[in-house]
Amino acid sequence: MAHVYKEFVLTAPSVWQALGAFVKANAAAFLHQGSPLRIIVTSSERKRSNEANARYWKGVLEQIATQAWVNGRQYGKEIWHEHYARKFGICDEMRLPDGTLILRRKSTTEMSSREFAEYMTRVEADAASELGVRFFEREDVA
Repeated sequence: MAHVYKEFVLTAPSVWQALGAFVKANAAAFLHQGSPLRIIVTSSERKRSNEANARYWKGVLEQIATQAWVNGRQYGKEIWHEHYARKFGICDEMRLPDGTLILRRKSTTEMSSREFAEYMTRVEADAASELGVRFFEREDVA
């Protein structure tokens, strides 16, 4: 059975037409295969993608971990992730059952695509300016 993922952002009438054409051209075939198309309608922002996450861990953090030295030592990707998540991450207010109001760091897995892109830009800029890290695009990072 074929797997399909197709996303349409309804920004213009032509996109509506493309969506309709796609469903018309494929719905019966997928239903016949026993794997009907599923249509989800949302106005919410997408979560960060797996590709962006791979670029963050295998690209950005790996390059920081291999190039950055602080006080005569290097740190692993997990340490740099925690450092930057605390420095640039998004915090949400959370009220505990006893009434205490705390700030909780939002996990990068909870960030929207836009939030995660802005976060990575801040991480790269800081690492370049404060630690002298030079970023190179790697072909094997999706």
